[in-house]
Amino acid sequence: MRAVVIHAEKDLRVEETTAPELGPLDVRVRIEAGGICGSDLHYYLHGGFGAIRVREPMILGHEIAGTVEAVGGEVSRVRRGDRVAVNPSRSCGRCRYCQSDQQQHCTEMLFYGSAMRFPHVQGGFRDILVVEERQAVKVADGVSAAMAAFANDGLGKVFHQH
Repeated sequence: MRAVVIHAEKDLRVEETTAPELGPLDVRVRIEAGGICGSDLHYYLHGGFGAIRVREPMILGHEIAGTVEAVGGEVSRVRRGDRVAVNPSRSCGRCRYCQSDQQQHCTEMLFYGSAMRFPHVQGGFRDILVVEERQAVKVADGVSAAMAAFANDGLGKVFHQH
């Protein structure tokens, strides 16, 4: 599968990569649309922003949406064929904030397409992305993949089909 990988300032490549295995609580999404965020532009134009620098090849992208291709055996909220926006934030589930249902304050938050941690957190500008079930937010019929790509955990609820 293909991915958009930043290597350094103005060194952006489309490369072959592999998708991770599907775990029991995972969802495999075929990415159909992505939004280019300001951080993506800073990585490309300047090799980072502030003190944050690209220090290893990193797949860009965190505003993404697509269609579910497969689900792990314990997944119950989405199924094959569902259209989803991907929440790019993945909380740890273990810290005191996660334990008190305040995941937005997670001390170990991972964010797709971010060089803030090392090793970097690989992003979603790729053909296929495997995410945790809680990151796959169903979108209603009539919402384009491009529009859904801009949805995150909060906006995803707006597009959710009731």
